[in-house]
Amino acid sequence: MRRTSFAQTGTARTVFLLAVALSATALLGLSFVRGQSMIDMMARAITEFVIPLNAMIMFGFAVIISLAVGVFVHYYMFELRDQYLIDTESAKRVAAQLRATDQPFEKRLQSAYRMLETDETLFGQILRRFLKEKGLQQPTPSKAWQEIQDEEFERVKRNLMYFSLASVIAPAMGFLGTAVGMVAAFYEISILDHVTPSDLATAIQIALITTVVGLVIKTIAMLLKTMVIHSVGRREDQLAVAYQRLLGY
Repeated sequence: MRRTSFAQTGTARTVFLLAVALSATALLGLSFVRGQSMIDMMARAITEFVIPLNAMIMFGFAVIISLAVGVFVHYYMFELRDQYLIDTESAKRVAAQLRATDQPFEKRLQSAYRMLETDETLFGQILRRFLKEKGLQQPTPSKAWQEIQDEEFERVKRNLMYFSLASVIAPAMGFLGTAVGMVAAFYEISILDHVTPSDLATAIQIALITTVVGLVIKTIAMLLKTMVIHSVGRREDQLAVAYQRLLGY
C-alpha cells in the first residue's frame, strides 16, 4: 500500500511539473513570436476580456447569494421548524410506555421502538437510535443520549459549510474583479496620449465595485450563518430538556 501511495504521489508531482514547464514554454514562445513581453500580452488579453470576466463574476455573485439565502430558508422552513423537531404527543406516549411497570423491560423497549417507527421528527429519530443502541441500559443514559444527539446535529449542521463557502469565495471573486479592472484601466491609460483625472477616477471606481459587492455578500453570509448557529444551539438545548422531562433517566 505504501509503494502505491508513493507512486501516485510521484506521478502527480511529475504531471504538475510537466504542466508548469509546458505552460511557461508556451508563454515564452508566444511572447518571442509576437515580440511582446508576457506582462504586456497578459494586460492586453485582460483588457480585451474584462467585460465578460466581470459579467461572469457578477453572475457568480448572484449564484452565491442565492445559495446562501436558499440554505437559510431551508433551515427555517424544514430543519428548525417545530413540527420537524419534536412531536410532543408521540414522545409522551413513548415515555409512558417505557415507564409502564406491568410489562417486562425488553417488551417495553420493543413496543416503544414500534411506536417511533412513524415519528420522523428529529427527536423521534434520536430516540429511536437511542433505544436501538440500548441507551437506557448504559451506566449514564443521559451521556449516551447527548452523544447521539450531538452526532445527529452534526448532520443538521452540515449545510452550514455553504455559508462559510460563500463568505470565502465572494470576497475572493470581488478582489479578482478589482484586480482585473485595475489592470485593464491602467493598460488603457498607458496607451492613451492624454488622460484626465476624471478618466482615472472612473476606471478605478468601476474596478472597485466588485470588491464592494463581494464584501457585502460576505457580511450577509456570515450574518445568516450566525443566526442559524444560534437557532441550532437553541434547538439542541430544547431536545436535551425534552429528554430530561419525558424520560428522566
